[in-house]
Amino acid sequence: MRLIKQALPLAAAIALAGCGGSGGSEDKPNDTPSVVDSEQQEVTGQGAIRVLSNRPDLINGGDALVEVAAANLKGAKVLLNGKDISNALTIMENGTLLGLISGLELGENELKVILGKGGVLRKTIINHPKGGPVFSGPQVQPWNCTNANPVDDKCNQPADFEFKYVPESKFDLFAENFDPESPGLPDAFLSYDPENPPPEEDIAQVTTDEGVTVPFIVRVEKGVMNRDRYQIMSLFQPDQEWTALSPQEQWNGKVLIHHGGNVGVSYGMGNPPNGDISGTAPDGGETLLGDSISVALARGFVTLSTAQANLGHNVNLVTAAESLVMTKEHIVEQYGPVRYTIGTGCSGGAIAQQHIANAYPGIYQGLIVQCSYPDVWTTATQFADYNLLNEYLGNQVSEDPADLLAFVESLLTSPVLAIQWPALYGHLPVNPIVSDLAFFPSAEPDQENCPGLAGQAEVYDPETRPDGLRCGLIDYMVSQFGTRQPEAWSPNEQLLSRGFAGIPLDNSGVQYGLKALQNGVITGDQFLAVNRDIGGLDVDINYQAERTIADPQALENAYRTGAVNTAENLANVPIIDLRGPDPGIAHDAFHSWQVRARLQETQGHAENQVIWYGAFPLAGDTIFSTEALLVMDQWLAAIEADNEATPVPAKVLANKPVTARDRCLSLSAPFSEEGPKAPYTGNLLYPEPQVSGLDSEQIPTLPAELGQILDVATGQVCGLNLGDLGLPETITDPLQPITDEVVEVQKLVVQTRFGTPRTVAGDSITTLNNKCQLKPVDPADYPENPLTGVSNSEEFAQQVAEIFPNGVCDYSKPPVGEVPTMTWLQYGDEETVTTGGEPIPASNETVAGWASPAFGVDLNPRADL
Repeated sequence: MRLIKQALPLAAAIALAGCGGSGGSEDKPNDTPSVVDSEQQEVTGQGAIRVLSNRPDLINGGDALVEVAAANLKGAKVLLNGKDISNALTIMENGTLLGLISGLELGENELKVILGKGGVLRKTIINHPKGGPVFSGPQVQPWNCTNANPVDDKCNQPADFEFKYVPESKFDLFAENFDPESPGLPDAFLSYDPENPPPEEDIAQVTTDEGVTVPFIVRVEKGVMNRDRYQIMSLFQPDQEWTALSPQEQWNGKVLIHHGGNVGVSYGMGNPPNGDISGTAPDGGETLLGDSISVALARGFVTLSTAQANLGHNVNLVTAAESLVMTKEHIVEQYGPVRYTIGTGCSGGAIAQQHIANAYPGIYQGLIVQCSYPDVWTTATQFADYNLLNEYLGNQVSEDPADLLAFVESLLTSPVLAIQWPALYGHLPVNPIVSDLAFFPSAEPDQENCPGLAGQAEVYDPETRPDGLRCGLIDYMVSQFGTRQPEAWSPNEQLLSRGFAGIPLDNSGVQYGLKALQNGVITGDQFLAVNRDIGGLDVDINYQAERTIADPQALENAYRTGAVNTAENLANVPIIDLRGPDPGIAHDAFHSWQVRARLQETQGHAENQVIWYGAFPLAGDTIFSTEALLVMDQWLAAIEADNEATPVPAKVLANKPVTARDRCLSLSAPFSEEGPKAPYTGNLLYPEPQVSGLDSEQIPTLPAELGQILDVATGQVCGLNLGDLGLPETITDPLQPITDEVVEVQKLVVQTRFGTPRTVAGDSITTLNNKCQLKPVDPADYPENPLTGVSNSEEFAQQVAEIFPNGVCDYSKPPVGEVPTMTWLQYGDEETVTTGGEPIPASNETVAGWASPAFGVDLNPRADL
C-alpha cells in the first residue's frame, strides 16, 4: 500500500493529462504536444516511465524497478531492447504498471512502452556490472576474492539467507548460560531454522512503529556487490513472500546503514560491520552497551552494512559511496521503495557518513555520529603532526617490549619537559602516542602485512622493491588525488619514470608551539628548536629533515572531491553527534565542535547539528545511540510530512523536534516521549525490559517537558550558557566575563575538548588548512617576556625568519588549494581514469525510490546546496 501511495501523485498527473490536459514524457514539459519521432515514425505518447531503484544512468546488476504511468495502459506492450517483457510488470490499483525488469545488457538499454491507443514512451537505462564500477573508475588491483564459491573474478555469487530470532528474555538467557570460568555475553540473536522452529512462546514479540506486532525473527541476507560483501537484515515472517511490489507489512519503509571503525586499506574482501561503537561491540553487547541496530529492526527498519563503506577496510570515499548506491538500489528492487535512510557509526563510521554525505548528498537523509571525526585528510594532518612531534620529543613507542627502557630514557632526555608537551600537542601526550600506534601505520606504503593482499603482489620497499605495490592510504586514493609531477619525483619515481600519488597535506610555515610561547609555557629557545628540527614526511611517509611539501594537484583535489570535508553540502541532513570524554584513545571531544565550526562557516549556522555530551567514554551514554535513532526518526518523519514547496535545508530547520537539542549528561532520558530510559542501561529497558519480572507497563511515563528543563539545566555543566535559562540580560550580562572563563575551563576539564598542534600554531578550530598561505615573520607575534627568554621581539623575529625564509602561516587567509567541493563526481570506467573526477551528467529526474518526495533526492552535481 505504501508503494501505491508514493505513485499516486504521478498517476494523478497522468490522469489529468488524459482528461483533456496536456501531457508528455518526463523529459518534456507538460504543455508539449504529441510529436512524431522522425527516426521511428512513431508518435510520442502521453505518459512517463520512471526508474525507481536508481537514476537510470547508474543502474547495476542487470535489473531495475520501473513504473509506467499513462492515461490508459490497457493493452500496453513493454519492450526491453526489442524483447517483449510485458509480463514483468503488474497493473497496480492506481492504474500504473510496476515491476522489476531483468536481463539488462551492459551499457545502454532501451525500454519502450507501446500504448494501447497509440503513442510510444521510451527510457534509456544504462546498466553497469554488479561487480562495479558504476562511477568510481578503474578498481584497485590486485583483488583477493575470499568467498568460497565466486562465479567470476569480481567475486560475484548468489546471495545467502539465514534466519535469527530474539529469545523472549535475553536477560534470562544470560543468567542461565553464564559461566564464571568463561564469562562473556550471550549472542543477542539465536539461529532460527524455519524447518524446525523453536516454540512460539520462546520468541520475543515486537510491535513496530506502525503498530504491527510480529515475532522478533530476522532474516539476514549476505551477498557480494562491487567485489565485496554486504549484509541486509529485516524483520521477516518466514511463511510469507516479500517482493518490492508487496513488502511484508512489518517493514516501515526506512533504512538504517551502520558502519565500522578505524581507517585502513585492503586488497581483498572484508566483512560487513555490526555494532554502533566503532563496529566492535561483541555479539550480545547491544543488551548492555546499547545499539540502534536491534532497536531499528524491532521498529520495522531494514538495516544495511557493506564492507566497502567500512572505513577501516576501505579508506576510499568514492568506492564507499558507490557501494551504498549499489546496495540501496538492491534494497529498492528486492524490498521496495524507501522513505528515508539514516546512518550510524562511531569513529571511522562517523567519518564515512559525514564525508560521503558532503560529497554524495542524497545517500543519507540523517546522520547519527559517535566519537566523531569530520574526515580522513584533515585528521591525517593532525596525526602527521603528532608523529613528527613524537619523533622530535622521543615519544615513539616501539612494538618491541625490549625497547621499553629506551623509550623511558627518551622521555627523560626530551628537549621539552613532559609538563610542556600538551602545549605543543594541543592535547595530553597519551592521545598523540596512541594515534601513532593505532592509526599512523595505515598511512605507510610499505606495510609488511598489507591487508587482503594474500601474496598476490610484492609490497613496495624503497630499497629492495621500488616497483612494488604501494599499500597505504594516499596511494589507495590515487584516482582522486592524482600523481606527482616530474619536478617533485623522488629517486624511486625517477627510476620508474612515473609519479606516486600526491600528498594532500603540508607543514610549511607552521609555527609549532606558537601559542605556547605567547602564553609563556615554553621558552623561546624551545620554540626555535622544535621549529628548526621538526622536519616532515617524504613521499614514502618516512621522516625527513625538510618539512612536508604538499602536491599542488593532490591538495586541490582533496578539497574538490570532498576528501577534505568542508561541510559545504550538509545543510540538507540533520546530524546528531554523540560524544563522551576521551580517556586517552585518540577520540577527544574537540572534533564534534570542529564539525560545528565548519557548518557555521559554510552555512552561517549549525542548527542542523545537535551535540549530545555524556560521561560515558567516547560514546556519551550506552542509551544515546537508541535515543538518537528515535529522535532522528521523529525529525525525518516530520520533514517527510512537510509538503511545502521549500528547499530541503529549510525543511530540516523548520521540522526540528524539541528533543533535537544540545544535551549534557543523560538526566532527561527518563522523560522521553517514547518511554523512559535509564542512563547507562543499554537496551535492557528498550524496546521491552529485559529484567525478569519487570514489565514496561510498570514503568511510569513522566512528563517530557520536565526532560527539556533538565537538559537546559544540566547543560550548564558543559556550557554554562546562562541565556539558555531564559534569565534577563540584567543578570546574565554582568556575569558573562566570569561565566566565559568557567566555560573555557569546562571545555578542558569536563569535555576533554582539547586542540591540535595546528590550533596551537594559530589555526582556527575548523582546521581546514592542509597547507597555509604564508606571510612575513612579524615581531608582534613574539612578545617580550623574561620567563620565556624573549628579550627583544625584533631580534627574536630575525631568528624565526632564518627558520622560515619564505614566511610563516597566515591563518587569516583561505587554505592553499581550497576550491569548492563538487558533488557526485565520477572517475572514469573500468579501463580509463578521470583523475580528480568530473560531475555525472545533470538530470531532471529525482531518484524516486531512495526517499520520499519531500527530500528531493536528485543526485545532480553542484558546488553547494
